[in-house]
Amino acid sequence: MIQQQELPPIARVAAEPAKAPPLRCLWLARGMPFPATAGDRIYSAKLAEAFAGAGVDLTFVGLGGEAPPPPVPGITWHIVPGPQRNKFLSVASAMPLVAARHATAAYRAALDSLAAEGPWDAIVVDQYGMGWVLRHAGLMAGKPQVVFVTHDHEESVTKMQWQDRGEKLPKRLALLQNHLKTTRFERWISRRSDVVTTITRADADLFAAQAPGRWILPLLPGYDGARLEGRPPGEARPRAVVLFGSYRWSAKQANLRIFLDQADPVLAKAGIAIRVVGDMPDDLRQELSKKYRAAEFTGFVDDPAPYLASARLAVVAEPIGGGFKMKLLEYIFNRVPVAALEVCASGLPQAVRQQMLLAPGLDGLLRQVLGAIDDAPRLDALQRGAFTAAEHAFDWRERGQALRDALLAHRAAQPGRGAA
Repeated sequence: MIQQQELPPIARVAAEPAKAPPLRCLWLARGMPFPATAGDRIYSAKLAEAFAGAGVDLTFVGLGGEAPPPPVPGITWHIVPGPQRNKFLSVASAMPLVAARHATAAYRAALDSLAAEGPWDAIVVDQYGMGWVLRHAGLMAGKPQVVFVTHDHEESVTKMQWQDRGEKLPKRLALLQNHLKTTRFERWISRRSDVVTTITRADADLFAAQAPGRWILPLLPGYDGARLEGRPPGEARPRAVVLFGSYRWSAKQANLRIFLDQADPVLAKAGIAIRVVGDMPDDLRQELSKKYRAAEFTGFVDDPAPYLASARLAVVAEPIGGGFKMKLLEYIFNRVPVAALEVCASGLPQAVRQQMLLAPGLDGLLRQVLGAIDDAPRLDALQRGAFTAAEHAFDWRERGQALRDALLAHRAAQPGRGAA
């Protein structure tokens, strides 16, 4: 069995595509990844499209959402009707909350139908919340390869959530229960899988330790959005910092509160505006608007460009939760200098990290912001340096080819399991 360190580097796999017939693959996600309002949706959609672009015959399945974009070659979109299960009823499940909520009767019926269309060469379990599909006897009957596409090391994330002292005791007890369920469930999925993909190298090390013998494949995100040729000098922009995010998830809300509690009085005193852009519940927006002085709240926006152009710095301060922050690429390629907690820059190449203002904690991060906000030459040098360092490092096509080649190589390495 090939261990993590023996996997070929992504660049080499991409440069030497395998010569093999196309795989027939079933991609099982929590929901359709449209609209692309959050980093996990963007990652799922773009990786699936790149995987199909590498010559894979892909059926993408998820609970109902908005209609998918114009047809993508190689992908059949299968929308499962109906909403998630009731949150409070799902708490009683032996599975983690996110898994219990997506294991709906309609989704199970869809799996029955799709199993009849098998056998499938590979089953992609997109995020730990979909691990329950591995118990579907019909899907597993043909012994497909199992790919576990992770977005975080959820055992670590849920541990940080329940240890957050900002939550009240009843909520913390519920979070502890969910952490224990998540730990057991995520480890079971990773050990049941043939290939585990991660977004960062740090997560790859964690999964390699908890699932010995599995093939671990880090797949840093790609980027195919806007790339600005240049930007006006820093002093031409308002004295403001911008935070983009999707604030529906409790961990994202906790991170925002932690940052604003400490940053709002400091930046308000310095006359620096905090512009928070992204989808959040209306009641949360109203509550935060009344509580903080420097912070301004804008909901989801279709075009982020005007908001990125109206700030001198982008801030990424999310101590709870791991994984790669997709918004970093949006900032870098839109030429907005970045100030971030060191943990939030995990996964970025060192050459890119060197062109950011990084600090281990919020105190240091705020000092970085205050020290740089009026230093236009420094801000301009940072955005130019980060853009140059990242320019050729984030190609979705390479990620799709690397995933395809890993599956083909794994299949060829298994006794009695030939090429697809």
